[in-house]
Amino acid sequence: MRAVIFGASGLLGRSMVRAFGDMTVTGTAFSRTAGALFAVDATSADAIARLLGRVRPDVVVNCVGERRPAVWAATPRRARAGNVDAARLIAEGSHRAGARLVHISSDYVFDGTAPPYRPDSLPNPLNAYGRWKLLAEHAVRAACPDAAILRLPVLYGPVRFVAETNLTEIARQVGAGAPVELDDVCVRYPTHADEAAEVCRWLAGALLQGQRLGSAAHWSAEQGLTKYRMALMIAHRFHLPAEHVRAGETDAASGDRPVNCRLDCLDLPAALGPVRRRLFDIEFPPAVEPWLTASGPAAGRRKDPS
Repeated sequence: MRAVIFGASGLLGRSMVRAFGDMTVTGTAFSRTAGALFAVDATSADAIARLLGRVRPDVVVNCVGERRPAVWAATPRRARAGNVDAARLIAEGSHRAGARLVHISSDYVFDGTAPPYRPDSLPNPLNAYGRWKLLAEHAVRAACPDAAILRLPVLYGPVRFVAETNLTEIARQVGAGAPVELDDVCVRYPTHADEAAEVCRWLAGALLQGQRLGSAAHWSAEQGLTKYRMALMIAHRFHLPAEHVRAGETDAASGDRPVNCRLDCLDLPAALGPVRRRLFDIEFPPAVEPWLTASGPAAGRRKDPS
């Protein structure tokens, strides 16, 4: 069995490569092509077709996307292309190649006013990222009707740079000791990238066996936390002062951040069987410890264990 992981250089993509390790995996990246990754522009239909024609995968996973607000603001056209155009082209290419497709979407397609959200709940995104993710879902369904769309919340895990996750950015702020205000209104459900990837692998297996799971599927950790609460947990775990961290409403006040996008995930365990849950209290310390100082990970420390 062969799998192609588009966006394999990112946090989730790296976890996907490990989760699909029972297959022959081809991972792609655009700019960060270290190791065995293939350089593929996911906004180029020709580049996608060449790769899929050469590999002839049984399953394709699309992890391509830009989640960082700073990039949306600085290069909105490029961010939209990465989130929407790439999704459509990968779906079209997968359909032509006869491969099963799992497309990764986001809880930000919802407005956060009426959680928990079931897969058939009405989307109503509040910001550009959520709108792009919803447009991508529409494009994927049109191009590849039998694709599985997996909506995920904010992720964490072993990162390569501090801005790769919200959690490591918060850890850096806790460790820096400078006054900072963190939102204590918007609730997030930080989910380990390895757990999300394992669920994706099970979804792919169901697709390969001809199982249909509806137009969208949800997966999320069960513990809800604000950025401020995450900061306090980090400070407590590593015996750091937290007086410089203030509770605020910075994200909620902007009006473009959902207050609570809790996902109803009951359908997946019912279809796939028991799923291993990773507890945030246990998993977050190794993910953030290297980033508690301004210098970042110690020289020679591996940041992305294989």
